[in-house]
Amino acid sequence: AVLAFAILQILVVTFDSEVSNAEFVKYVWSWVAGSLIFMWLITPGLRYLWFINLQYSIEDERLVIQKGILTKMNVSIPYSAVTDFTLNRSLYDRWLGIGSLFVQTAGQGAQTAIHEGRLDGLVEFESLFTTLRAKVKAYRGDMLGETHTAPEALAGDSEVLQSILEEVKRIGRKLE
Repeated sequence: AVLAFAILQILVVTFDSEVSNAEFVKYVWSWVAGSLIFMWLITPGLRYLWFINLQYSIEDERLVIQKGILTKMNVSIPYSAVTDFTLNRSLYDRWLGIGSLFVQTAGQGAQTAIHEGRLDGLVEFESLFTTLRAKVKAYRGDMLGETHTAPEALAGDSEVLQSILEEVKRIGRKLE
């Protein structure tokens, strides 16, 4: 932002003969400095409000995240949709001894910068990371146990499955 204002100053002072360098510095740079000081003063308070309003709970079937300062959001992420967790620690986070955990779900691509869930400012981030991985693994193990009984349940629906297969074949022939 500062570089953009410096370029703007050079262009305005060079091409507008009515504006002097002193006037530009007096008006524009005072606004820039004031805005930066205001942001430095307000940001810690907003971060504090953000962190005290961030809560999470690890339940048997899902991770629940509650967050927000003015607009409250309650995100419930079932373990069946979780594909991966990413543990992120910036240089500043490492200095503070905290970390962030990102939860990626099945509906998102690997290159997506936005995650379904994000837990910031975690002190015990490694134990939470391990706990959540174990919960997802245990949940998927339970789901695998249930899928072994699924073919028997579908045996009575063979007519429905056969009609679906025939329809897919017809669509395939039309597409060729």
